[in-house]
Amino acid sequence: MAELFFPPGVRYTCLRCGECCRSLEVTLTEAEHERLVAHDWTAEVPGYSAEGFFARIRRARGRQVWRLRPHPGGACRFLTEEGLCRVHAALGPGAKPFAGRLFPFTFTVTPIGVFVGCRFNCPAVARGKGPTLEEQRTDIKRLFEEYARAYNPPCEPEPVRFFGRLSVGWRDVVSIEDQLLAFLLLSDLDLPRRLLACWRLVRQFAGQAAGGRGGKRAEADPDAILAELRRGVTSRGPSGMERVLLRLLVASFLGATLPGCRELPAASRMGTRAANLRRRLTMALGRGRVQLPGLPEPVPIREAAAVALDEPDAASVAMLERYFAAKVTSQAFFGRAFFRRSFAEGFEFLVLSYPAILWLAGASAASGGKRHLGADDVEYGIRQADYAYNYLGEFGGRSARMRAKLFWHWGTAEKALAALTRQGT
Repeated sequence: MAELFFPPGVRYTCLRCGECCRSLEVTLTEAEHERLVAHDWTAEVPGYSAEGFFARIRRARGRQVWRLRPHPGGACRFLTEEGLCRVHAALGPGAKPFAGRLFPFTFTVTPIGVFVGCRFNCPAVARGKGPTLEEQRTDIKRLFEEYARAYNPPCEPEPVRFFGRLSVGWRDVVSIEDQLLAFLLLSDLDLPRRLLACWRLVRQFAGQAAGGRGGKRAEADPDAILAELRRGVTSRGPSGMERVLLRLLVASFLGATLPGCRELPAASRMGTRAANLRRRLTMALGRGRVQLPGLPEPVPIREAAAVALDEPDAASVAMLERYFAAKVTSQAFFGRAFFRRSFAEGFEFLVLSYPAILWLAGASAASGGKRHLGADDVEYGIRQADYAYNYLGEFGGRSARMRAKLFWHWGTAEKALAALTRQGT
């Protein structure tokens, strides 16, 4: 059994809120499908039929060859009005589809061990409810063993592509992440500057691949980075084109279409896609109103952006710290876990998700008529961003990769973070 590594500070207990069963697509192995079909659900589930509840996955890869057809609104058809699982009630917890029992845990298998993560679109994880993952080691170990048997998970290769042609070993990756984690947990800097310190450190390591001017390699110096940031942050701010691309990045996090869209008539599916396109164009222009998932009314874009510049309170900062620390230490931002991006490219995307989360939080606040961010608003931003983070194929598409190259070349992450610091100019 490989060693399990847990992210610091992450807690989880099932709140029985049913949120995961209302938004995530459930896939099934052949054996799971046969077990569910063998039970007669007609008396327990209104409108049950095998053809209406299960569908073959086209061009399926791996062992997941079936999916549960959700309601058009996105909820699992086996979910009761009270938010409970009919499969659990009828056949026992072990009969539930493993994809549902696995949530919110993630596993990244590497040559040095298995890194455990959690999905922050789960309310309990986002709020830090329940015992730590370390306290649940035995149960999570059993879950991983079942996962390994059922899914035959791929292992991340050795070495890791760090940037360009530069590759590093997994021990070196963990060493770099230890320094990033130390930056993230500093108490005397605001969070944007901590993220900026992390970004600069990764950039300096990446500079070792290409060498500096005259062929001289840049050396990574954490102490020098912190000393400079403690003196203050100055930046001319993102250019007009960069602001457009940053708004498109935020819009990308809103591009997730609920699985239930597949069950809609063709005209309704086209309407949903057209609405998503209109939302992106409106976001790119930076004015107008957009309808966001889970919010009752369309939100004025400029009002959302104005609230997003507000400094989060202590509870919100703790939630954000936990989120970014978990992302870094669970290896969820590069390699096979994130569209085969290099370590440096993936980390820059992670850093840029911070202004996206704040914008989404600002939209939540603006929708409630508030002028300052609250912890519930930041939770909305984190959950919306993490719902899309690893599920949207667009983040691995050509347009996303081209945008990432431009951001890297322009140093957009530094400009965006500097604009959010207390001393940014």
